[in-house]
Amino acid sequence: MSLAAAQSRPTDMATTTDGPFGPSDLVLSLPVGDLVAAYRRKCGADVAPWFGSLREIQLFECRATGYRFWRPASIAGDERFYRYLARQSPDYYHAERWEYPFIRRLAALPDRVLEIGCGRGFFLRSLEGRVADAIGIEFNRAAIDDKVTRFPIVESAIEQVAAAASECFSLVCSFQVLEHVVAPDTFLAACIKCLRSGGILALATPNHASAMLARREDAFDLPPHHMGHFSAPVYERLAQLYGLAVEQIYVEKRYFELNDTVTDATRGAFVYRAARRVASALMGFAYARTREPGNNILVILRKP
Repeated sequence: MSLAAAQSRPTDMATTTDGPFGPSDLVLSLPVGDLVAAYRRKCGADVAPWFGSLREIQLFECRATGYRFWRPASIAGDERFYRYLARQSPDYYHAERWEYPFIRRLAALPDRVLEIGCGRGFFLRSLEGRVADAIGIEFNRAAIDDKVTRFPIVESAIEQVAAAASECFSLVCSFQVLEHVVAPDTFLAACIKCLRSGGILALATPNHASAMLARREDAFDLPPHHMGHFSAPVYERLAQLYGLAVEQIYVEKRYFELNDTVTDATRGAFVYRAARRVASALMGFAYARTREPGNNILVILRKP
């Protein structure tokens, strides 16, 4: 179910605010009850406690960058929220993501790598033997205790790392983290401070050029889980703002999913399975021809 229509423009609330990257305008307000119901449908999670007595939340858009973000900032998920969500969704930490191969191809043996929000360290494990050194930072203590890599993972914020290890890394990467951050301005500034001259900053987030995300059809792309929205134009403007060069932008391929409800007999029938394969192939061809954007985006930025 989409939340695209579940919105209003309240007259008793401010229509502008100072966002992370400058003045921002109100786009819409969303009833908290609709968000709570969306999470229950997706994974059975009850997120009501993270909204307290709030009845609505607001989405703003930055005039300078196009970055969209939710307020109030207090609704952002805390460590307790992520522990809870991981229990509700056993596959929350992925062993492999579509963006990992692009970054592995960039990593070379002399590199020193920092991964922000590394979870249990699946990507770091894939770099073992490929790079000279790597470290991960993570807030979820349970994920750190259950890490899968020999590289160290520490409980720290990127701002703390930047203060202690300025210009120490040749590659800083963050996969599906930036959209959770309430203050992406300080986050990005700290990432850049950690990088050596000529170093690479790799950021992967949901892609809000995707129709599904733009229509708010995925509860996990909403607060308390996700607090900000990114797309290729937003990243290009942010790169200009921070003086970074855009090396490459990758958009995940859009896949066709047929989620119909049928009996077990129909699902097991050859004609049904054949029809699904044909439909998937045809829709995949159509998506490729029309360049239908997928749900995730990866940007490779270089520090001068």
